[in-house]
Amino acid sequence: LLGAGVNFYGAVHGCQAFLPRMKASGEPGIIVNTGSKQGITCPPGNLVYNVSKAALKVYTEGLEHELRNSTDKISAALLVPGWVNTSIVLKSARAAAADRGEAFDADSVFFHEAKPAAGAWMPREVADFMLAELARGKFYLICPDNDVSRAVDNARMTWAMQDITQDRPPLSRWHPDWKAPFEAYLAGAAAKDNTTN
Repeated sequence: LLGAGVNFYGAVHGCQAFLPRMKASGEPGIIVNTGSKQGITCPPGNLVYNVSKAALKVYTEGLEHELRNSTDKISAALLVPGWVNTSIVLKSARAAAADRGEAFDADSVFFHEAKPAAGAWMPREVADFMLAELARGKFYLICPDNDVSRAVDNARMTWAMQDITQDRPPLSRWHPDWKAPFEAYLAGAAAKDNTTN
């Protein structure tokens, strides 16, 4: 559960370390925790990551609730990036090759900052989007990317929440009986998005 330790407890410990100092300063401030769309829609295949990011979402929502009901001038926000051209996989693969005493070829990694994927945003685009949304007073900073629009993200998140309210099987969009209804629902959301742009 190393991922849960980093993705969830790393953020919690950071908040515990800095929030008292931020409050003591008396200055306005904001805590931005980095979540994931996987912590909202929870696709199969990476359960520990999904759990850690879902926990961080709930923690950050609760933190913002506590902060907005206090006299402090501190708030919290949840950054939820889309696909981003980071070098996380590159660095992990390079370290693994070094541990094995093997040569490493950066081109063997699907994408990274120096070899960006067309569908992904660059880190600077995410930062710019985050700052613009914070300036608008947003809590949920749901970043699109070059492959997925905000309307499609909203449709996927809404479908996931409706698994509960519509009494569907969990993770129904990946369930054989619900795959076609989900695809039709998503196509409708995408068509609606195209008519409003």
